[in-house]
Parts: sequence; structure tokens; C-alpha cells
Amino acid sequence: MDISFWTPTIERWRKEGLPADVSPAQYFELDDMMRLGVDCTLQLEPEVLEETDEWVVDRDKDGATHKRWKEQYATCAELDQLITSREVWDEYRGRLQPTEDRIAQAASERISALHEQGEFVVLSPSEPVWWVWRALGMTRVFMAMAGEPEWFDEMVHTQTQMQLELVQQVIDRGEKPDGIWYFSDLCYRNGMFFSPEMYRDLMLPHHRRIAEFCHANDMFLVLHCCGDARNLVPLLIEAGFDAIQPLEARCGNDVRLLKPLYGDQITLFGNINVDVLSSGDRTAIREEILTKLDAAMPGGGYIYHSDHSIPPTISFADYAYALELIRERGRYR
Repeated sequence: MDISFWTPTIERWRKEGLPADVSPAQYFELDDMMRLGVDCTLQLEPEVLEETDEWVVDRDKDGATHKRWKEQYATCAELDQLITSREVWDEYRGRLQPTEDRIAQAASERISALHEQGEFVVLSPSEPVWWVWRALGMTRVFMAMAGEPEWFDEMVHTQTQMQLELVQQVIDRGEKPDGIWYFSDLCYRNGMFFSPEMYRDLMLPHHRRIAEFCHANDMFLVLHCCGDARNLVPLLIEAGFDAIQPLEARCGNDVRLLKPLYGDQITLFGNINVDVLSSGDRTAIREEILTKLDAAMPGGGYIYHSDHSIPPTISFADYAYALELIRERGRYR
């Protein structure tokens, strides 16, 4: 599975052999997976504040203002936030209610149909810590964690409670998803953004509650986390996560080293280095894939994925070669 191909990548591949009428996932017959959205915002009216040919400044449904590049695949820049204090939070927290309109349109009616088509279906709410991060902004959230931990905990709890009630509504309708897949960058290239002790105190109880809910309902809990996640992985195991993705190789993650430590406790999902896939060096590509498959496959608990997403530096032919290797070596006989 690869879940993200950059738009410039697809444009390049169209010129190199990808047919115009199929997606990369369809062409390469990647495993089916559908992510259905859950609106976890304050549901304020979004607004475009400024726009040029290259970028747009907008205010989102949480009242946060960002500058986003239109064509470049890049992280948006934080400019301003609505939630700047506990007093402002108290004014708006009542908007976080588990109303039916927060579930993606017709999502609860689509799950059975998608299952019949063979798709793995997950709900993707905003990970509660990441939602607080986005609502407060990076600097303010760290200040809250260090100086006002009760407020931080209250915000994460409120978001967690709303999400679990929303997912329960879907389950009660008889449309149970296969899991919850969170996207939350709790790490950066040099490690976690906070200490393991702070994670245990402020985040792990909420993550464990979500994991227990998922497992009680026969659902998986998956976390997408960029950056160096090596010190985070044992904490995710403690919390009850079932898989960690995408394990960015350039940040030091390596399934050849992680598998012996944690491979029987959590599924390792990704870690195929896109820098190597971009190199054009078939010998290096072969070594990258086969050594990691040989290390990660024994006993199960590994899913192929790039170590983030597929950029336009990877040729159509080299990606096809990589998947040939995956299918050649990545089977249990």
C-alpha cells in the first residue's frame, strides 16, 4: 500500500507510461483502503483572507489562520489562532458536540458497500493531541503542556470524548469500520517533540482509552507519525496502538533494527526510503527493499509502504521495479 502520490508525480508518470484513465493505486493493484473523514473542528465558517497565484491565506473551521502553497507539497505556515487562552477555550469548547453532521456525508451508509468491494475501511478523525496542537499553535501548545497541563488535558479529553461518541454512533448503525487511522506528527527529524514522561502523563491515558475502545469493537488503531519515532514506538505499544506508519528512513527509523525490538508487539508499516527509490540506482533499490523485507517479514507484522509519500523524483519505471521486488520477495510460501 502507498496512500499518497504527489500530483506532480502523477503528471510525470502519465508521460512515462501510466495510463490516463487509472490511478497509480489501480494500475499497480495496491491493496484497497478507504479513509472516511470525521469533522472534529469547532465548525466555524472558513474564510479565504488573501490569495495569489502561488499561495493562499485562509482561516479554517477552528479559527486558525495558515498560509498554504498551492502547487508545492509543503507544510503550511501558522500565522494566527483563535484559541489563545483558557478563557477563549471556555467560550468555544461547547461547540465540540458529537452531532451527526460531523461524519463524512453518507459515510455510515458506505462502509458495508465498501466492505463488499473488498476495501479496508478506516475512520480518520483528527488525532486529539494533534487537534489541540493545530488549535493552539505549536508554541502555545508546548507552553500549555509545560505550564498549564490541566488545560491541555481538558482539551484532549474533550476531543477524545466527542470522537468516541461519533464512532459509536456509526457502530450502532451497524456500519463498523475496520479501524481508526490517526495522522499526528508527534516527532520531528531529531526525535519526539516532548519527553517520554510528558507523553505518559498527558497523552498516553487518552490514547489508551481510544485503543481500548477500538479493541473492544474489533477495530485496529493506526498512527501516522512523521519524524524520528524510535523513542515513541515503545510508548505507542504501551498505549495499545496496532501499527505505526510511515517510519521515515531519513530520520533514522529502520525496520531492520526496529523489528527485533518491537516486531512482535506492533505492526511496522512503511520505511522504504524514497531517497533510494529516487536515486535511479537499481542495485541500491534492490538492497533497500530486500534487506528490509527479509528483516521485517518473519512472524508477520510488516506492511509495505514508502517512508512517507511518493514524490516526482521517483520515475514510473523505478517504482514499478520496486513493486516487482515487493511481490517477488514479499510473499509467505
